[in-house]
Amino acid sequence: LGIAALSVGLSAPSLAHDPPDLLIPAAQFPAGAEPVIDGNPVEWAPISVETYGTVGELLFPVGAATKEGRVLENAGQGEINPADFQIRHKLGWSPNTNKFYWLTEVFDDLHVVGRLDPGRFWVDDSIEYGFNFKHQAIDDQVYTEGDVSTQFTYKWTIPALEGQYEFLNPRPERTWLRDGTKWLNIEWTFEGEEFGESTYFYEVSITPIEELPNTEGATEDQAIEGIMQEGMIIHWGNMISDTDDAFIGTADQQRETQWSTAPSGAAGRSVTDVLLAPIDPSITFTGGGGATSVEAASWARIKAQYQ
Repeated sequence: LGIAALSVGLSAPSLAHDPPDLLIPAAQFPAGAEPVIDGNPVEWAPISVETYGTVGELLFPVGAATKEGRVLENAGQGEINPADFQIRHKLGWSPNTNKFYWLTEVFDDLHVVGRLDPGRFWVDDSIEYGFNFKHQAIDDQVYTEGDVSTQFTYKWTIPALEGQYEFLNPRPERTWLRDGTKWLNIEWTFEGEEFGESTYFYEVSITPIEELPNTEGATEDQAIEGIMQEGMIIHWGNMISDTDDAFIGTADQQRETQWSTAPSGAAGRSVTDVLLAPIDPSITFTGGGGATSVEAASWARIKAQYQ
């Protein structure tokens, strides 16, 4: 299938998980082999994107059917022109650091950061992700004022424009949750021309939050850290926007389209099932931990535990 796509065999409401037949394993990093968040994809090289990630040929255009002016409004799954745009995601996690990791690689024939309003990041080339530790259906991932937040989104346009590159929800004023803290780190590099034909590498780590009061004064010590365990299924989301024209005027719809693992993945909605997989003994990690002395097991046997 080109990806580890498994039926999780659950009876669930609409958008409990999307696509309903997809389960993406996240590779488990052994202690000491976790990636250094520096934008360099070298530690991810031994990890197969076909098993522990997804590629452009399997992604969906999101939001296009209800928006006007996008070139690929009527595109279908995987209909990205590889000469114009290409996306690869790899996922990982570590019980030692209790961090969830991902690497997104984006090839683009034109990298655009030129919006008139620095706060309207979505009209430029941008990356958006969601994370829901509790594996909730989208309708249960609450944001309500005074309630408890269980859904967190991480959004960036890179490089920064007038100092702005990071746009987080809920409540972006929480400085203790931003890039460079215990809870979040992102770094990036690129090959090629910064604003021309290039490949950008976005490397991210987060410490999962299970619940956090959705109040203006919520403090770091009120965050309930989610403790990841092997075999858990969490929800992760992604949306990558492609803009091929410099921003002109005030209209939002200058993009080609936006691509996600899920058809309902607009704004990085976290609805795609991700398995926190056991250590894969076939991977020789390069991040310092090296190969592990785990009892040999084929990937087919590992997958069978979760079918």
